[in-house]
Amino acid sequence: LGVGRRDALRHAGLAAATAVLGLRAGAVSPASARPALDGYDPAAAVTAASAGRQYFPPLTPPVMSRATYRYELGRNAWALEQLLTFANVSATVRTVVVRLKDGGLWVDGPQYPTGEFCQLLDELGPVRHVVLPCSALEHKAPMKPFVRRYPLASVWVSPGQYGPFGSCGLDAASARMGYRVDGVFPVGGPTASSPLPPWADELDFRTLYVDLDENAGPVSETAFLHRDSRTLITTDSVVFVPDAPPPIFGSYFGADTLADPSFWPKTVLQAVFLPLREDADAPIGAPDRWPGYDAVRGRLVRAPILRAFADARAPDEVREWVKSIPEMGSFDRVLTAHFASPIQATPAEFEAAFRYLDGPSSDPPIECRDWRLLDGLNSVISDNKLGAPVVYDFKQGCK
Repeated sequence: LGVGRRDALRHAGLAAATAVLGLRAGAVSPASARPALDGYDPAAAVTAASAGRQYFPPLTPPVMSRATYRYELGRNAWALEQLLTFANVSATVRTVVVRLKDGGLWVDGPQYPTGEFCQLLDELGPVRHVVLPCSALEHKAPMKPFVRRYPLASVWVSPGQYGPFGSCGLDAASARMGYRVDGVFPVGGPTASSPLPPWADELDFRTLYVDLDENAGPVSETAFLHRDSRTLITTDSVVFVPDAPPPIFGSYFGADTLADPSFWPKTVLQAVFLPLREDADAPIGAPDRWPGYDAVRGRLVRAPILRAFADARAPDEVREWVKSIPEMGSFDRVLTAHFASPIQATPAEFEAAFRYLDGPSSDPPIECRDWRLLDGLNSVISDNKLGAPVVYDFKQGCK
């Protein structure tokens, strides 16, 4: 890496660490042999550019034109995708929409309510319920303008929100989000005394909550099980990297850029914060020319950045949450907020993506040298007392 790109990765990595950790700022298908995409067809996406692609003020990039692509996920669910472009990191951010039994829409992690986004959403039915499933910046930043656009919808949020986009503790009374909050998801799972959202008869939920004294604020993520469709809906917990960028990248990047065989591997590596290590002996365009990319593509994985920043600091909390997911019931597919969905996967396969929390693991086969970037960022965090210390060797078992 050149010095400029290395510095850019470092700065972007620290920004991502702040979002991940709350660091101090200066019909049922059979089980698969391996999780695989099932019904992922972004090429069939519907757009409505004439309805408007601008949002003001643009709280996160892109600034001038923010496209929305809608495609079907099957089983009365849809994806509405936008792009996030930050420094040299570009990724899709997906809103998952489920049509409930009464015909109303349950909207998970809404993105910016541009004219296009709202038209594509309204075509599916009335918005009745909105959830903020985690504390990550790219998911909570659009909530306030979206809720104002749909003021009659119920609003539930994950606990421990803080920062410029509002705050809340462990209950609705503590919420200062700039919009009405009807409920806060309880830590862990709901109990007999927990307030329940109006859609609780159709979706169960489990909430990861980490609050470490050395960090500026908590980290949370709520996962949902839609019982009728046997679908687990998560945000950042796992990802599945496809072999090519989805069409929405063409709304921001030129054709020549997209045609470069290195574009997608580099995009993936920068999004998950693995180094841009290239094997010059491998054919141009071959997946193994970029070893880090080849290690994570085409499989259900925990994003390396979360493994290094979150799991290394709170392994017990993450492990307990992962083991609680199957308690909600059986599922045969997973929907996520980034990269590709739907993913054909069972509860056991979801748990297997976190097997490194139970001891040494070389799955996914990320080489030890490819963890050096995240190791270096952890050292910066530790040396400058920017957050909680690493307490678990997140890369043990690498080769």
